[in-house]
Amino acid sequence: MRNGIRQRLIADIPEIAGRVLESHEDGLTADKPYLVLVQGEEASVNDWTGFNRFYEVWPYEAEAAGFEAVDRLGQAVIQSLDGQTLTDSSTGEVFTCKYAGTAGSDFPDEERQALTRGLRFSVAAVEAAERAETVPRDAWTEALIDWTKSLLGAAWSVYGERWPPGYLAPAILWRIVGLETSDGNAAAVKTRKQVTGHVLGRTPNEQAEAVVRIAEELKRSGKIELNAEAKQFVAVQECAAMMEADALRSGQLSVTLSRRSVRSDGSSSEDAPLMREVRYQSIAH
Repeated sequence: MRNGIRQRLIADIPEIAGRVLESHEDGLTADKPYLVLVQGEEASVNDWTGFNRFYEVWPYEAEAAGFEAVDRLGQAVIQSLDGQTLTDSSTGEVFTCKYAGTAGSDFPDEERQALTRGLRFSVAAVEAAERAETVPRDAWTEALIDWTKSLLGAAWSVYGERWPPGYLAPAILWRIVGLETSDGNAAAVKTRKQVTGHVLGRTPNEQAEAVVRIAEELKRSGKIELNAEAKQFVAVQECAAMMEADALRSGQLSVTLSRRSVRSDGSSSEDAPLMREVRYQSIAH
C-alpha cells in the first residue's frame, strides 16, 4: 500500500518532482517542496470494515514560502488520495484512502528549515490474510445485491456482509443487522430483516445521488425478487436514508424487508381440513 500511495502522489503532484521520502530518509539536503510518507497504527474497527490502517503524509515547504504554500501542497495531497482507488504495483493490492484530518498543528521544522503539517489518511478493509468463507451468503442479501446491480449498472460494485480487501468505489455494501420472526397465521411464519446499506461514491454528489435513488426506488417498487421461477419476493416495509452518516462505518440506508413463509413443520394451507358442505336456510321474520 505504501508504494501505491507514493506512486499516486508522484503522478498527481508534479511540483514535488518525485520527492516522496520515508521517515528515516534525510531531507536536509532535498530540494523543497517534498513529501514525507509515514505508516501509522493499525486497529480493528468492526466485522464489516476489518482493520483500519493509517498513513500520514507531511508536505514540506521552504520557510520563505510560508504556510500558504503548505496549504496548497496539502490540498493537492488530499485531492490526490481522498476517496481514490489506488493500486500498489509491487503487491497487486487495490485499496481506497480516506482523509482523516490533520496529525497535529502546523510545525516549523528548524532543522530542515521548512514548514510542514501532517495529513492523516485511513485505509479500511485491511486484512493480514484472507479468511475462506464456507457458508453461503444470505438469500435476501443476494437478492438485494442483484436488485442494486440492476438499478445502478455495471459502474457500481455491490458487496454483501463486509467490505472485502480491494473493494472498488463507487460501491454499495448491504449487511443484515437484525432479524425478527412472528406468527403470520396457522400455516405461515412472518420474517423481518433489518438491513443497512453503505453507499460509497467517488464524489459527494455521486454518493448522495445514489443514496436518494436507491431509497426512492425501493419505496416505489415495494418488493425484491427472491426467486423468479417460484415467484417469490420479499416486501420492502420501510426505508430510511441518513445522508450525513459515514459511508464505510455506519451506512446511510436502513431498510426493513419482510416475507411470509410456510412453517418448517410442513403445515400449509393445503393441509387444513376442507369444508364438506354448506347449508343455507332462510329465517322468517
